[in-house]
Amino acid sequence: MKKKKIVYLLAAYVLLPGVFNSCSKDDNGEGGDDDKPAVVEKKDGVFILNRGNYNENNASLAYYNLADKTMTPDVYRSVNGHGLGDSAEQILIYGSKMYVTVTSSNRIAILDETGLLIKSIEPKDGTGAPMNPRRMAANDGKVYVGYYYGHSVAALDTASLEVTATVAVGRYPEGLAVSGNKLYVANSGGLDYPDYGHTVSVVNLNSFTVEKEIEVALNPTRLAVGDNWEEVYLISMGNYGDVGNTLQHIDRSTGQVTQMGGGSIFTVSGLHLYVIHAQWGSTDITYRKYSIGTGTAVLLPEPFITDGTVIGSPSAIGVDPLDGKIYITDWAYGSTSTLYVFSPEGKLETKVETEGYDSGAIAFYHR
Repeated sequence: MKKKKIVYLLAAYVLLPGVFNSCSKDDNGEGGDDDKPAVVEKKDGVFILNRGNYNENNASLAYYNLADKTMTPDVYRSVNGHGLGDSAEQILIYGSKMYVTVTSSNRIAILDETGLLIKSIEPKDGTGAPMNPRRMAANDGKVYVGYYYGHSVAALDTASLEVTATVAVGRYPEGLAVSGNKLYVANSGGLDYPDYGHTVSVVNLNSFTVEKEIEVALNPTRLAVGDNWEEVYLISMGNYGDVGNTLQHIDRSTGQVTQMGGGSIFTVSGLHLYVIHAQWGSTDITYRKYSIGTGTAVLLPEPFITDGTVIGSPSAIGVDPLDGKIYITDWAYGSTSTLYVFSPEGKLETKVETEGYDSGAIAFYHR
């Protein structure tokens, strides 16, 4: 693999869906501090997106430099001179740009590789109501963005940075993933408690229309695909009561859904699926690793954290595709997040404070 300006996104997910409110103009990127923006040179490293505390407009984008093991707590603010906004949900690195959804601020922030803001998109429906972008996936020059309040998905052209099409999907879409020429959309129904959703919409990317709906476990939220694009994995969060979190496999050809056990957050790296299961209301946390790539996921006998390290509230996970190191954030309400770095064998190497609240996504940057 050539190591020249290659960027990788590894899915990283929080345990609970957020609740959305508007943010102030100052922190949604339209106004800002009088501080002079600083140029931050990027080396190989890890971006950690911090959602921020509820309704406090303190989302941030931290950067961990792999060369000198230093953390820049809020690279977005240091480069742009203003805050990211309220409830940042996902970071996606695609081509030479970074895309960040800031849900409660109704904002898609498009950044260059240093974190400098190129463009801010604030999607609204025909009545002028905010659509609240949440999750993303990318393929063939497009970034697909789920509109949580808009109950739809938009196609964003990465050359023009304009939305070229939208398609209606199910209620309150969460995770998105592309497999082949199909976009899978998890319809959580999240704000219709207790009437959560139980479908995944399959969008044909050639026609950009919904081809079918697949019945899945209650409250689907997270999607990931294997590196061979043939395998689709899903986590449903249940009802935070008698219906638990469920990890599922969706057969791309038949649409058949197979339940694989519990799961709360996960990521795919190479031929492995890493799953953390922390059932709502339980202190028992498991770290399971599956071998994938053959159409069938095989549970490996050993957990992927092997040294007994205790992580109280794992909120995001990523695996560096170059060296296989495992990155997990730990966040407890009211406290800043901690980044744990493990060897590929699951031994703790270091931990460092992100200085941000509620870390929800991890993305790897390699020059």
